[in-house]
Amino acid sequence: MKLELIEYTCASCGLTFEAPGLGENAYGEFLLRSKRGSIAYLNAFRDSTYKEVDELLAREPSVTVLSPIARAKILRRVYGPVACDWDGKVPFGIDVLPACPNCRGGAISSWRFKTAPAFIDIEVPSVTHVSWERLSEVDKVSRLKAQLAQP
Repeated sequence: MKLELIEYTCASCGLTFEAPGLGENAYGEFLLRSKRGSIAYLNAFRDSTYKEVDELLAREPSVTVLSPIARAKILRRVYGPVACDWDGKVPFGIDVLPACPNCRGGAISSWRFKTAPAFIDIEVPSVTHVSWERLSEVDKVSRLKAQLAQP
């Protein structure tokens, strides 16, 4: 998969480093990361679980009153831990930033696409949903509610 290199600056130690990401025009596509550093690809238009979680989320009373943008933010926050198979004991997440290679901190003070775009071609597995697909509808709702209760 051809990914664009993005320049990040660590908020903890100040190191500037590069990590792969999707281009600025990627719509409906996500590069999920785990805190262990693994990445996985999601095309939300082709993966039915994204729509399924969104539909379950839409039924939650605390979410029905929110704007579409606020609901989309919640969907991005909960989707990985709820519907995706984890990276060992660590969930994948849509908005997880890469860890600093120097201090392993996850806080980023800034990021930007390089002025002269640079690309890297690496193999990125698609995110999987084996655990999610084995759940009943009641268990899926329960898993979603548990994640919504997380800060």
